Amino acid sequence: MRKFLLVCSLAASFSPLAVCAADLPAYKAPPPPLAASPWQFAFGTRYWFSSGNHKYDFYNADIPDLLISRLTFGDLTGHSAETFFRVDHESGVFLKGFLGGGTLASGKLNDEDTVAAMYGVYSNTVHVQSGGSLKYVTVDLGYNVIETRLPTGQPVRIGPFVGYNNFHERMNSFGCAQVLLNANVCATAPPNAVSYPTSLDGLDFDASWNSLRVGVGGDVELLPGLRASLEAAWIHSWLWNTDYHNFRPEIRGVQQSGKGDGFQVEGLLAYDLTPRFNVGVGGRYWQFSAPGKDYGESRVGRPATPIYSFSQRYGFYLQAGYRFGGSDDPTGAGDFGPLFGKAEAEPHEWGGVYLGGHVGYGFAAAKDTTLGARSPEAAILQTDARAPFSQRSDIAGFVGGGQIGYNWRLHPLLVAGLETDFAYANIGGSFGASADFADRRNSAASTKRLLEWLGTVRGRFGVLPRDDMMLYATGGFAYGQVSARGALGEGNRFCALNFYCSAGAYSGLATGWTAGAGFEYAVARNWSLKVEWLYVDLGRQNYAINAYGGSVLDGFPANFAASSASATHLVRTGLNYRIDWPEAAGPTIAY
Repeated sequence: MRKFLLVCSLAASFSPLAVCAADLPAYKAPPPPLAASPWQFAFGTRYWFSSGNHKYDFYNADIPDLLISRLTFGDLTGHSAETFFRVDHESGVFLKGFLGGGTLASGKLNDEDTVAAMYGVYSNTVHVQSGGSLKYVTVDLGYNVIETRLPTGQPVRIGPFVGYNNFHERMNSFGCAQVLLNANVCATAPPNAVSYPTSLDGLDFDASWNSLRVGVGGDVELLPGLRASLEAAWIHSWLWNTDYHNFRPEIRGVQQSGKGDGFQVEGLLAYDLTPRFNVGVGGRYWQFSAPGKDYGESRVGRPATPIYSFSQRYGFYLQAGYRFGGSDDPTGAGDFGPLFGKAEAEPHEWGGVYLGGHVGYGFAAAKDTTLGARSPEAAILQTDARAPFSQRSDIAGFVGGGQIGYNWRLHPLLVAGLETDFAYANIGGSFGASADFADRRNSAASTKRLLEWLGTVRGRFGVLPRDDMMLYATGGFAYGQVSARGALGEGNRFCALNFYCSAGAYSGLATGWTAGAGFEYAVARNWSLKVEWLYVDLGRQNYAINAYGGSVLDGFPANFAASSASATHLVRTGLNYRIDWPEAAGPTIAY
């Protein structure tokens, strides 16, 4: 370099026009700063723990104010997973929403009949609710009419919105216990009283609310990095119920409709771990109510019967979220050009140990539980259409747990890893129906299966389209606790002489395989959000359904062999934290 400067100096002394610029390194102007984006986008994942109830009142068709029957599903504990989003424009217009699904893990049903004393003896029976599910979605469009700062300097915004909400509950009830002394409702008469088996699905209920929302919401920064938000909405709902009285084929699958009003309230307290990555805790309360009509009586030529339905659900949720774009985003990514903003300037390091948590929703198309005759009496029942050859049920529910894994950076664009996870699950379904499609009124059969917990050990292979994003395929070994139940019987006096009753159950560890794919996005130096789909197949579970009670005493033992399939789709969202151990980056590889 000194020789170069000396030559240039001598050349300049003889000729002022001599130049050596061509031999100098080319000058590169710094890139222009990115303009602030007019858009801001936020998304994330939530877990909602909730409780609630659903009440259905059935009135006299001729005297509309006379209550005849009431179904009350109470103490319905729910677990659900959600994804949420919000898009804001600098003009004040915003679009937000969330999608969720999960399970109703517990609860009970009180079935009260002939509430009007003039119509007969009052009866109040209790049934166990199990294996129910819930699904919901909300989308809102609004405008921030206030965007300002408080006298203390904290930003605040308030805006009205209109939107749509769909909320669907599936409730299943098993067994029967009479609260009063009328033992004939749930069991045979003494001295040989035999109760309904707890594996018998006697009544199922689908409730779907489609609602128009009109509300107002806002948020304020309480302290640097700590924000509070609150919203309230009035809703006008259209109700559609389906009632499955599985012992009464003439009204099984009865539809009910109505419309009415309600409200939804929600609040959130969120804290920024980084300028754009946050965690929070929130709560919500939903209430729906509607008068309407039951169309069961119209099947026999009578007018539709007045009804009244009421639902409420409330609880708290945990969330993790990320936002990019807007005036405070130095990447300018909110214009949706570069897809997402980068959380940090330096490349994300994918290698090393990580741990985290996940929540998700499991579902499956209708799967068969096959029933094979193990006794001549069972074969007679199936031949006479008094017992089914198979049962089909849709599967749905919640899964949530934790994972730990290790990644190796094989190449600037490739990552390989090993991950194991373990999760609580309540993914299942039941189906109850009349087993006799001829002229017998009170013949029923039901089956149920449930995935109670789940674990996997999987390999992962990922591709990095950008250093902070990974698309991956995964697969490996799966195991879990699976239970299944089945029951069949007929007769007003269930399991009495001259009728039949059979029941059986299975519970045990099942093993199989899993495969799927996912997307993981680094939202901070050590944090990443992910979404993945897995297909889990745990094989088939075989168990016996054997006769008991009156059918055995009467010499009519109907014994069956049941085989239930256990295959489930999982959609899971999660959060991973990479540990900064000295060896976390793995071996140095020459690229």
